[in-house]
Amino acid sequence: MQTSLEVPQLVVHQPARDEVEAAQLAALAQLIEAAEPLPDLRDLAPAVRELFPLPAYEVGCGGAHIWLHRAGEEQRLALVW
Repeated sequence: MQTSLEVPQLVVHQPARDEVEAAQLAALAQLIEAAEPLPDLRDLAPAVRELFPLPAYEVGCGGAHIWLHRAGEEQRLALVW
């Protein structure tokens, strides 16, 4: 877990599969860019889940990261840390 306030960073691991997903990833990038430094990323997870809802996506989190998968795929789509 992060021990100090840190600005969240976004790493996208896969290209968008269509224009809708590209727009979702762009909105996620804007969300991360606008985020204040946080000691714990779990507070940001609900907004990520809103952008990438079930059943199409799986969003998980810990204090130091948020991971995003397309449902049914093992490879991570994106990571916020």
